[in-house]
Amino acid sequence: MVVAYVFLTVKRGGENTVANMLSKMEDVRDVAELYGEYDVIAKIEKPSMEELQKFLVRDIRKINGVDKTSTMIATDEKQ
Repeated sequence: MVVAYVFLTVKRGGENTVANMLSKMEDVRDVAELYGEYDVIAKIEKPSMEELQKFLVRDIRKINGVDKTSTMIATDEKQ
């Protein structure tokens, strides 16, 4: 299982809309709006790096209002 945290910068005023869209997507585990450099963060779990890459390119980056993303891959998640 690949766990990734995706930080998103969105167009002004679109934070809530983007966060709501992300929260409805399969394999998105958590979503939060942020203050600071990024506007939204999403925790994603996919079975492989290939599936994660497809999801980022085909789904997340195509959400209306998303300007850019930065993805961090978790290496050893603690409970």
